[in-house]
Amino acid sequence: MVRLRVTQTKYLRKIEKMTVFDVMKKFKLLDWHTLLVGLQQAWCKKKDLISYGEKILEETESHFVDDNLAIIASGENIAKDDLCRAVLNFLTKRGDFHSENEKAKAVEKWRYAHLYSLLQSNKTAQEKIDILQELYAQFGFPDDMEACSIYSRGEIDPLVATASVVEKLSQKLLIEGVKLY
Repeated sequence: MVRLRVTQTKYLRKIEKMTVFDVMKKFKLLDWHTLLVGLQQAWCKKKDLISYGEKILEETESHFVDDNLAIIASGENIAKDDLCRAVLNFLTKRGDFHSENEKAKAVEKWRYAHLYSLLQSNKTAQEKIDILQELYAQFGFPDDMEACSIYSRGEIDPLVATASVVEKLSQKLLIEGVKLY
């Protein structure tokens, strides 16, 4: 019985430690656009973008290495704005422009990860609802999250509404295997 409690406690700590970035990695939502938006919005760290650049650099044949990719992968001592500029230059050279459409898709991925992470956390219902209100504002009060607000006129519980939003986002982003509870 004691061993079971210790195991459960370790498991709960692990769930609590699953960051938004961990969710992004788990569901393979990371790409240059997502990382760029994440860095600009402080949803990820510079080291996350650098690590991604290092991974891409390792997978790239040496004669295809772009100067900007090398700058990104070694960007520890580079200012955040210069690192973002290197990513934009890298994308542009590849013909993969950081369009408004790409930015919007990246924001949806981050929104999914934030909401999924929140629902999976072992915070109390009230703590989740408080954080949910902040997320609703942070993402610009999206229409599909209206029922998640404590100020909505609906009869639905904000966390139930959030689960519905996460499910719809998972379908929109074509994410399989989502289990909320």
